[in-house]
Amino acid sequence: MGTFKLRSMFLALLIVLFFAAIVANYFWTSYYQHEQMENELVEKGEVLSQQMDAVWSFMSLNQSQLEKIAYTDDGVYRGLHCAIAGRSIGMLFSQSSNYTTRFVNFSPRNPDDTPDTFEADALNAFLADPAVTQYYSFSQLNEKEVFRYSAPMLAQETCLTCHGTPAGTVDVVGYEKEGWRVGDIGGAISIVIPLDVYMESQQTTVVYNIIFFGVLLLLFALCIWFALSYLVTGPLRKIQGSVKQTNVGELDIRLAPSETSREIRAFADELNDMSVKLAEVYGNLEAQVTDRTLQLTEANELLVGQRMQLEHMNSYLAEQSRYKSDFLAMMSHELRTPLTSIIAFTSLLKKNAVCQNDRDLAEISLEIESNSNVLLTIINDILDMSRIEAGKAVLNLVLVDFGDLVSEIKSFMQPIAEHKKINLSYEVKHNVPLAFVDDDKLHHIMVNLLSNAIKFTAEGGKVSLKVSYDEAGAENSSRSHYDSSDASQRGGSWIVLEVTDTGIGIARENQREIFERFWQVDSSVARSYSGTGLGLALVKEYAEMHGGSVAVESTLGEGSSFTVRIRARQEKC
Repeated sequence: MGTFKLRSMFLALLIVLFFAAIVANYFWTSYYQHEQMENELVEKGEVLSQQMDAVWSFMSLNQSQLEKIAYTDDGVYRGLHCAIAGRSIGMLFSQSSNYTTRFVNFSPRNPDDTPDTFEADALNAFLADPAVTQYYSFSQLNEKEVFRYSAPMLAQETCLTCHGTPAGTVDVVGYEKEGWRVGDIGGAISIVIPLDVYMESQQTTVVYNIIFFGVLLLLFALCIWFALSYLVTGPLRKIQGSVKQTNVGELDIRLAPSETSREIRAFADELNDMSVKLAEVYGNLEAQVTDRTLQLTEANELLVGQRMQLEHMNSYLAEQSRYKSDFLAMMSHELRTPLTSIIAFTSLLKKNAVCQNDRDLAEISLEIESNSNVLLTIINDILDMSRIEAGKAVLNLVLVDFGDLVSEIKSFMQPIAEHKKINLSYEVKHNVPLAFVDDDKLHHIMVNLLSNAIKFTAEGGKVSLKVSYDEAGAENSSRSHYDSSDASQRGGSWIVLEVTDTGIGIARENQREIFERFWQVDSSVARSYSGTGLGLALVKEYAEMHGGSVAVESTLGEGSSFTVRIRARQEKC
């Protein structure tokens, strides 16, 4: 709407209103003319029916006079009676005009008086309700538009001579009497009035009314248009021109007093006042701009100083972070050395105790060795995670035989499984090739997965490690509940490590979070097991460093299956 001019919008509105008024006037005039025509036709039909009824009444009242001439001198009936006279008058009337009149009855003595559909409906209406004195409608007759009118004919005293009681006796003209009584409906007067003249007159009247109304509306619209141009759009164009001059910097523009409406004059006065104030503001604008420029310069200098302070603080924080990493690395190294020595000495102590059959000493040594290994694993995990965070972790690729690697892991994990009475099984498929991998990190992946499986599996449970080769990349983890792979990890050949257990399982909503650092399931079952929450995070990091992924499928209370896929490199990168 904002893209059209005010004059155009008013013109469109006037055109719409003009045509709407013409259409409304057409329908109203047509309706009014039709109602007027209907009333006129009803009145005319009523008058004609009353005239015909008067003729019939006159014939009935003079039936005695008719009877004097209805017989010959020798007493022979000549056939002249009121019904014949009334029908003859109706026929003569129809021949002298374009109207049609008939006298109809359900049991006519003359077949020509048999009612058609409209006349039958009228007779039924008169018989059903004696208060109904007329019946009419617009209809088609002989493919022409006509108006049909019907009025009841009531039996009079003089009618009973031929139509009275007793019913069934023969009257003077040889017909059986109908048994009428005074006031009974003996039939109906039917009048047909053609509508040609009326329809033509109605259409002419409608056309003249529309032409008159249209011319009148057009004159009104022109008056409104000129008034709008003089009182609204003209002054607004002047104001628009003044505003444009003000936009280009001419602030001394003043609008002359307008001779239009009070509102336009008030608007012009307000614009003049605004121009005066703009001139005053513009006079002080340069000084204000200079002051604001100085303030902005000072603010920029302040921001530069603050930015330098932030850069200094960032450098300080980065240095502190480096100190923290160096400290953790140093502490890990310092703790790792004595723990390694403790493990070596306790191992010797355990061998001597076994030889001397000192079971208590052997068990103590076993506990010392086990706990020391746990501490060493924790420190190694922290150290490896620190290296990964610092971006210093690298792959040391060597050619590895997975059968030998699994044998080493078996010798390391078998005592732990036997101590907990868990059936630990291993399987390396015969087609698994030699591949360049980081054997230390791969060893860490298998140990972490097996340790978790044994830890969360009850006595008598089962844990298995299977190594297979997916040469065409056909296998996938679509059945897994969580998979860290993406669309780029498709195709090629893969070495697949799968660790399955019959342990406590993992809830589906926790299967993504278990691979985050230091994360553990917050439940009473999980809290009953020790751990730092770094094992699975390292498994994921090491797998992705090999260009692979890790996936898990688990059902709570039934067990879990972890699948690690790594690239089967046949040559060293």
